[in-house]
Amino acid sequence: MTTQTNISRKLAVLAAMGSLLLSFSTLALAESDAVRTIYLSAANVPTNLANIHTYADPPKGFNPVTATDIELATYGFPQRPDKQADPGHYAMWERAMTAAKIRWHGDLKPATSSGRGMMIPAGSSHAQPVGQAQVQPQTGPIQLSNISGSGVVLDNGVKKWNNKTSFNDIWTEISVPVAQLPFDNTTGCTAPDYFSLSLAGIDGEVFGGPPFFLPQENAGVLSSVDCSNSAVYWAYVGWEDGWNKVFQVNPGDVFYTELHAFGGCNDGSAFVEDLTTLTYNSYTISNPCNLSQIGRFANWIVWRPCCDGPGPDGAWPLANTIGISFEGATVMNGSGKLSYPGSQAASTEILTMTDDAGDQSIEIVSQGSAGFQGQHSLFLQTTGCAFTGGCTP
Repeated sequence: MTTQTNISRKLAVLAAMGSLLLSFSTLALAESDAVRTIYLSAANVPTNLANIHTYADPPKGFNPVTATDIELATYGFPQRPDKQADPGHYAMWERAMTAAKIRWHGDLKPATSSGRGMMIPAGSSHAQPVGQAQVQPQTGPIQLSNISGSGVVLDNGVKKWNNKTSFNDIWTEISVPVAQLPFDNTTGCTAPDYFSLSLAGIDGEVFGGPPFFLPQENAGVLSSVDCSNSAVYWAYVGWEDGWNKVFQVNPGDVFYTELHAFGGCNDGSAFVEDLTTLTYNSYTISNPCNLSQIGRFANWIVWRPCCDGPGPDGAWPLANTIGISFEGATVMNGSGKLSYPGSQAASTEILTMTDDAGDQSIEIVSQGSAGFQGQHSLFLQTTGCAFTGGCTP
C-alpha cells in the first residue's frame, strides 16, 4: 500500500509539473504574440515619407537594458536576447542599448538612385537564385557571380511565411569604410556618383539575366563618392523598391543594425545605430503585398545599386572602399534557431560582384567556417574597382 501511495504521489507531482510547464509555454507564446502586435501597432508616428513610420520617444530616464519586452517593443528597441542561450548576441545588444543615447528626429531622404528601374518580374518573386556558371565545390556553399552584390546568402528553403521556420530576426555590426574613386581612374568620371551599400537583410536574392542581387527588407550603411572625390556616409533603411537615408555616419564608425520580419503583408522593423556617435532610431517600412515577406533568405552584402543606373544593365558604379567588416552577424528563425554567415551548408551562397561585363571581380568576400570569429564575421574587399579603374561602367 505504501509503495502504491508513493507511486500515486509521484504521478500526481509529474502531472502538476507538466501542467505548469504547459501553462508557462502558453504564457511565453502569448507574450511573444503580444510583443509582435506591439511592434506593428506602436510604430504609429509618421515620418516625412508615407511608407515609413517610427516609434514614440521613450520617457526620460528610460533604460532599454532593464526594460521589459513590452516596453522595448513599444519604443522600437530590439528584443533582449537570451543571455544564457546566446551570450554573443546579448553582449552586442547590451553594448548597443547602453550606447543608444541620441534619438534622431530628422527627415528621411530618398537616395538619388532608388533601384526602381528594375522590379521583380511577375511570377518570379522568391525564385530559385541563379548566377553565372562557375566551377562548384563538391561540398559546401555554392559560388555565384553577379553584377551587383558580394557577400553571403543563407537559404532555409521555405516557400511561404512560417512562424517557426522563417528567418525573422537578423543583426550585425558593420565598419563604416572610406569611400573614394578608383586610384587610377584613367577612364574619367563615368557617372555622377559611385555607391557602396553595406547591408543586412531578409529575403534579398540573386536572379535574372544577367544575374544581379536585389535586396528586400534591409538596413545598413550607404557610402557614396562623386566625381570630385567628395564622399558622404549615411545610415539607411530600405526595401526592394527604394532606400532611404536616415542620419549621417563617419568613416571609421561602428554601425549596428537589427531587423525583424513579421511575415506576409506586415511591415518590417529596422533598428539602426551608430555606436560611435550614439545616434539611433527605429522604423517600420510598409511591405508591398506583391512582395510579401517569406523569411527564406538572410543576407550580409556589399551592394552597388541596380538597375536604374548608367551601366548597360542599369547598375551604378561601385565606390572604392578597400575593406568592410561585418561582425557578430547572425540570423534567427521563429523557433529561436541561430544561423551564421560562416555556414558551410550546400544551401549557403557565396556571392562575388563583377563588373558590368562579368569578366572581372570587383568586390570579393572572405568567409570563415569555425569558431566564433569564423562563424560570425565577414571581410569584403574592393579589388578591380580599387586598383585598375574597374569601377564600372
